[in-house]
Amino acid sequence: MPVIIGMDPHKRSATIEVIDHHAKVLATGRYSTDTCGYGEMLTAAQRFPDRVWAIEGCNGIGRHVAHRLIGDGETVIDVRYCRSGCSRGVGGSISG
Repeated sequence: MPVIIGMDPHKRSATIEVIDHHAKVLATGRYSTDTCGYGEMLTAAQRFPDRVWAIEGCNGIGRHVAHRLIGDGETVIDVRYCRSGCSRGVGGSISG
């Protein structure tokens, strides 16, 4: 079963949480969005060979990191951001 790596991207950092199919948190981390931080985040994720990235705002603030991950062969889905406190929904696959 794949793990889901949820990401909350910001301008200078990205916070991730890795969960399994039981919604158990397996790992967390906060990484800078520069080359070094991105490399550290990808290295941390490689502990989980069967993984999918769920990134908030792939067409907004998360676009840059989503495209980097896709370029590195990672599977990425967009998680829509909702300002009004509504429940979040998963959008279509960007990379599969």
